[in-house]
Amino acid sequence: MTQLPVPSLPSSSPRPFAGRCRPVRGRGWLLAALAALWVAEGRVLSRTEGYPDPPDGHHASWVVWVAGLLVAACVLPWGRLATRAAAAVAVSWSATGCLLAAGRHVPARGLTESAALLVLLGFVAWRVPVRAAVPLGAALAVGVAAAPARDAEALSTTAVAYALAVTGVTALGLCLRHRDVERARAVAAARDAERRELAGELHDFVAHHVAAMTLLAKATGSLARDERVAASLRDIQEAGDEAMTSARRLLTVLRQDRAHRGPLPGLDRTADLVDDFRAAHPGTRVTLDVHPGFGAGLAPELAASVHRIVGEGLANVARHSPAAEAVEVTLRRSGERLFVSVHNDGDRARPPGPRSPADGGLGLVGLGARTEAIGGSLTAGPAGGGGWEVLAVLPVAR
Repeated sequence: MTQLPVPSLPSSSPRPFAGRCRPVRGRGWLLAALAALWVAEGRVLSRTEGYPDPPDGHHASWVVWVAGLLVAACVLPWGRLATRAAAAVAVSWSATGCLLAAGRHVPARGLTESAALLVLLGFVAWRVPVRAAVPLGAALAVGVAAAPARDAEALSTTAVAYALAVTGVTALGLCLRHRDVERARAVAAARDAERRELAGELHDFVAHHVAAMTLLAKATGSLARDERVAASLRDIQEAGDEAMTSARRLLTVLRQDRAHRGPLPGLDRTADLVDDFRAAHPGTRVTLDVHPGFGAGLAPELAASVHRIVGEGLANVARHSPAAEAVEVTLRRSGERLFVSVHNDGDRARPPGPRSPADGGLGLVGLGARTEAIGGSLTAGPAGGGGWEVLAVLPVAR
């Protein structure tokens, strides 16, 4: 039997599925490559022949080398990206202006500097807000394109190559920006769809009780001998009818583009989900562990949420862990909280650390919106004993 942790629900915490700025993967390799390029460029500049320094002591090679170091340092996350990009532009333009004003040219045109400028250009096109990205991107592009002008013997093809590099990096950054925008829209749409579905389920649940209250008021009013009591019961009946009418109108607006839903699924249909998954994956050991008392007095909307979480967790296993040998579905109740876990052993190679559902597929995003709407929480990440787990914590009563 899988022992699940018992996390506490914070009373006031930030939205667990809100967008957040994530660090760029592979930054260490990128910085290592820039450092190696800077060292190699220093060796080339120290052995340069045919470009003697002027008698006034102006050292062109040193200007290029130091500028490369300073611009490469702007790739480090020591401040806001826009600030670092502006600093890199200031250094690059100053170095180019200094060399051109002195009339000195070097065969190494600042490869480290140009590479770092291209990296910053890609990040600016990807992540900086549009109003700041346009001038910063243009300034970075000019800094890269001006590098060949430092060498009097540079070929025209070199300038074309630099221009093509600027175009390619800019296009890559814009593609990444477009991908993030589309992802954000898809996440928002998934959350909205799940909230509309949850609103419909809550309507079905509330409608049952309001209809029962209305019928009870009507029946009791017909038997009441006191006219004042009968009048009050008629008022209750009319208020219930008006509430049902308003709820139906609101639900019609929320679901105007959606097909009619079936009845709310319960725990019995949750067991059917596990059976269907077991039949579709005969090579996988699938177990369902429902602790005693889990479904006692469970509200229909909570049972429907458990059904959705288990279904999406199993679908997530089928999509992302086809090699899983064991899948464990555990439903446990502790006090006023429900714990729904879908654990599989097919993701041992994943990096450690919890992930937000927003980092995964849109199905988990929708479940995140559902659990958040009813006061719960949802996490997906590596389990303590190995494998991957989707864990939802739902309050029995809000």
